Amino acid sequence: MQLEDAIIAINEQENRRFAIGEMFKRMKQYDLIAQRIEGRRIWTSPSHSVIDFASCNYLGLDLDPDMRGSVEEAMERWGLHPSWCRLVASPKIYQEAEEKLAELIGTETTLILPTVTLISIGVIPALVGKSGLILLDKSGHETMYEGAKIARDSGATLVSFKQGDFARLEALLSNYRDNPRKVILIDGVYSMSGDFAELPELVRLAKTYDALLYIDDAHGFGVVGEGPRAAMPYGQRGNGIVRYHGLSYENIIYVGGCSKAYSSLAAFVGCSRKMQSFIKAFSTPYDLSGPCPTASLATLIRGLSINEQRGECYRQRLFRLTHKAIVGLRALGFTVLNRSWFPIVFVKIGNNEATIATANQLFELGVLVTVSPFPMVVPGEEGHRLTFTAANTEGEIDHLLWAFAQILGTLTETSTSNFI
Repeated sequence: MQLEDAIIAINEQENRRFAIGEMFKRMKQYDLIAQRIEGRRIWTSPSHSVIDFASCNYLGLDLDPDMRGSVEEAMERWGLHPSWCRLVASPKIYQEAEEKLAELIGTETTLILPTVTLISIGVIPALVGKSGLILLDKSGHETMYEGAKIARDSGATLVSFKQGDFARLEALLSNYRDNPRKVILIDGVYSMSGDFAELPELVRLAKTYDALLYIDDAHGFGVVGEGPRAAMPYGQRGNGIVRYHGLSYENIIYVGGCSKAYSSLAAFVGCSRKMQSFIKAFSTPYDLSGPCPTASLATLIRGLSINEQRGECYRQRLFRLTHKAIVGLRALGFTVLNRSWFPIVFVKIGNNEATIATANQLFELGVLVTVSPFPMVVPGEEGHRLTFTAANTEGEIDHLLWAFAQILGTLTETSTSNFI
């Protein structure tokens, strides 16, 4: 026990996550145990429930009864869980899912691994090797940074740029133009703001300087897609941010997640067959991680079929609910960081104490949000991250707006926030 205490104490002194952990102890919004659920309502005790605005099941397929139909048949055929790492063998259900994903997004092939995190920590080091260059968007997901750190520790060079700072990115690409392995890491849809990546300019720079553009589209896949228009800013089919911009996959490594829209433990790389073979050989999670559960592969395949049948209806509903929430929150006077109408909505509160206090108040008022204090975000940008799904209801959005009106009163009375 003394050794454990020493290890914990030293890490608490060294790591910013200690401060995060201490704040979590003061928040009612974290480490909840769901006793039962009713739609998007979570019961945390026999007498208290909260409406879920912290879920990423964007299309609501986790609650769609049609998702369950194919699970039992798949488990009967393939067992509860594949018996091998993917390097040894893969049940045919993997191949079926990979082919359907490739057809949807428009790549030559795909390669499925259990999570986007595993892809980041395996594929990024494989691409840059021991002497390549990583150019990391500072607003990109933390898991890309974890993969980049592994590569850096093996000898690769890691530099960063701010989201949208193309002058800085081009200067870095120019400075390292002689390095034959240059990989730019970005989010397709940014996980805190819901912003869409400005892919046309990023692709132009990647092609000009012979760089690969690695896109983590964990949130965008399933929601955004080809042919956006004013009446439906997400586009159609949910086939990802590359298709949203009408681009090809030249110079692009596309990574999609299936847990956010398809309620399945799976993620994939969209690429050429040549790149797929390379990833199999050089990315360690292909042979050193466990496989996806059979049920997750079955629900992914079923979800792709549901997407073809009624995905547009779900996305229309999702847009309508998100639009109502954003317009309502702004009408109350809150600063809402969202330019895309994507169902990630960040409501700025402005300091840690007000953020923690209002999070607890929202919980008591029956609303579950994702709390974002410093150091999870930069000082002055603290607030609440809301996510909406097609399984939410108009009434739940009304309740959300009512609850935020109550915390608005608290913030106004105490003058502890710069939310406007």
